[in-house]
Amino acid sequence: TQEQKDKYKYVNDAKDLLDQIGEKIQDIAHKAALKYENELHGDLSKARFSDGSVVKSNDPCQLNYEFDTYVTSTVIEPCEHKKGKRLSEVHSSECDRKKIKDSENNTAGACAPFRRLHICDENLEQIKPHTITATHNLLAEVCMAAQFEGASIKGYHPQYDVQYPGSGSTMCTVLARSFADIG
Repeated sequence: TQEQKDKYKYVNDAKDLLDQIGEKIQDIAHKAALKYENELHGDLSKARFSDGSVVKSNDPCQLNYEFDTYVTSTVIEPCEHKKGKRLSEVHSSECDRKKIKDSENNTAGACAPFRRLHICDENLEQIKPHTITATHNLLAEVCMAAQFEGASIKGYHPQYDVQYPGSGSTMCTVLARSFADIG
């Protein structure tokens, strides 16, 4: 319809435009994913770990990174390797072609934003893929990463807000972007 075509003409600023486009893309992706919902739905109460233990609570905030994990190494605290000045310009984006290759000639690669370089996901990086045999177990690991990430951001956001006043980056926005990176 003409209304849909004109919808992007009347935006207040670039952020508003990108938010509208993002909403549209999210809606399309959500509708496409619905047919796989049952296959991707995890249930914490059904998570079983390599030592045979089970999650003691369905509350993801009660996960214990020392026990409720499929990590097979001794490096299990999700934020441990990410210590230091977070959300700063000391670390900019990181670009390489090892993980995401350029579609044309494999020379450019892709860049990860600096917020992605400090995400608390060490537990996810230490998992051997063949040990995760159910979405329930993966859900426990992702929830644990999100738990640590949220706590980390909560501690760093006030500093960021002081350094970049008026950025419009609310705690909800920062958490949403960070959790999207985890997902």
